[in-house]
Amino acid sequence: MKKSLLIFFLFILGQQTFAQLKFIERYEVASEMNDPLFEMIDSKAGLISFRTIPEKGLNFRKRFQYFISDSSLNSTEGLVEFPVKEGYDMLGYDTESNQLFVLFTKGYAVNSSKYILQMNLKTKKGLEFVVDNVLDMELVEFLVQDQKAIFMGTSDSRPVLQIHDLISKSVHTLQGIYGNDTQILQIRKMPETNSLEVVLSRKGSYRNRDLLINTYDMIGNVIQEVKVDQFADPGQEIMDGILLSTGNYQEVMVGAYGLDRKNSYQGMYIMDINEFGEFEFKLYTLEDFPNFYNYLNEKQKGKRDAEVEKELDRKRIPGINNLYSIRDIRQTPNAYFIYFDQFTVTSSRSGFQNGMYSPTGGYRYDRWSRMGTTILNDPYLSSRFPMSNSYQTIPEYRYISAHFVKVAKTGQVLWDNATSYNEMVTTYPEAFGEVAVVGEDLYHMFVEDQIIKLSFFRNGEKIFENQEFELALTNEIERIRDTNLESLRLIHWYDRYYLLSGTQRIRYLNEEGFDKIREVYFLTKIVVDGDLYQPEQLPD
Repeated sequence: MKKSLLIFFLFILGQQTFAQLKFIERYEVASEMNDPLFEMIDSKAGLISFRTIPEKGLNFRKRFQYFISDSSLNSTEGLVEFPVKEGYDMLGYDTESNQLFVLFTKGYAVNSSKYILQMNLKTKKGLEFVVDNVLDMELVEFLVQDQKAIFMGTSDSRPVLQIHDLISKSVHTLQGIYGNDTQILQIRKMPETNSLEVVLSRKGSYRNRDLLINTYDMIGNVIQEVKVDQFADPGQEIMDGILLSTGNYQEVMVGAYGLDRKNSYQGMYIMDINEFGEFEFKLYTLEDFPNFYNYLNEKQKGKRDAEVEKELDRKRIPGINNLYSIRDIRQTPNAYFIYFDQFTVTSSRSGFQNGMYSPTGGYRYDRWSRMGTTILNDPYLSSRFPMSNSYQTIPEYRYISAHFVKVAKTGQVLWDNATSYNEMVTTYPEAFGEVAVVGEDLYHMFVEDQIIKLSFFRNGEKIFENQEFELALTNEIERIRDTNLESLRLIHWYDRYYLLSGTQRIRYLNEEGFDKIREVYFLTKIVVDGDLYQPEQLPD
């Protein structure tokens, strides 16, 4: 009798846990396990998934495939295909209005021939534009705005950014970028003013780094320059940052700061920028984040908190021992929800750098996060880690903790908290977790191997941490036979909904009742709901 009660209790508990995360909709495309993955990008036309795939037979031709999904993952048109010029493959992409722009390259050398395919997603008609007058560069980013292609990369070890007009074929090089000791950290398209904003880092006097936020028109002229050449106390520097608009031509940049030459992080800054380019800083240290060490057990947290108090008593700024990097910002009319990761980096390459001024890790992508995609499968990342020596230079990232802060736009810290990664190791260099903010609820989710891990905070209180969920199907009579772990990618889509994609083998029964296996690329919509969580309580 006791055994039966225990089994019943564990079953009910498992049902309660599963209800916090549910796989609700799924779309599949026939695809072999190791076929190229679909990229994803959101647009006015819907969620666009696209890839290039080799044709069958002994040739070097590929096909470009795409499908468009609505918010329920329905695809009315299904898979649409276009031929790709022989020897070419996809390198970059962007959307504008109902247009998808795809950059193709014939090989990945800096002087490779390139062309752009412009797809009208309503008419399913395409136009091709030859790219033949842009500088040879190692491409890092490709964007399109107002029928103008934006190429950002490095040429002769210096950053360069050019605007190529698809109609007139004219090319304009942005002023004040190409130079030694300069890095491009972020690019923002600004369609409301038909301009482009570029965040730059440049070596200044006394070995300090100056931060520049330049606004350019679409022929490369500087409209406005915001120069941050003094920051906080001497020796303190901006370590990284994300720039975003707050409306009415106001902006904010949020990131970590510290002592860069000592690779020592000290806290978070918020830089408010008005429409005239005037700025002011708010600085936050561990004194402002009393729950910073909430990812540790009670004994370890107590020890770290005591160390912080000791440093504060000595009038010192307590340090953050590991890399502390901003990952995401969500804003409401009155507050920011800010997400940081804490991690370490190891590399067999001597002199390896990481962070804002690293040649491999400083640029902030405007594209969606490539969760789970390995460096060797990503053309952009391959250019940052050249294939010829990639096995010697790819670093390992040991993730320690994720940190969340809600800050009022007037400056007050409303709450902070943290969750553990349990020393997870990966070679993926970008943000690993995905955050959803719904009202006062914050969800943090990531995939490790075949397990989805979910944490939930309400009004800053940690309700649960790293609840584990196995991959599942929406059709309960089918079973997952195999999953290509390297193909898995998790993305926050909207509201409380996430997308999981990848390739799998699925076991099912055909119409005759026989066991069959199909290989597919899949998109699955996941909903999370913290209200369905019930704490584990053993019966009396």
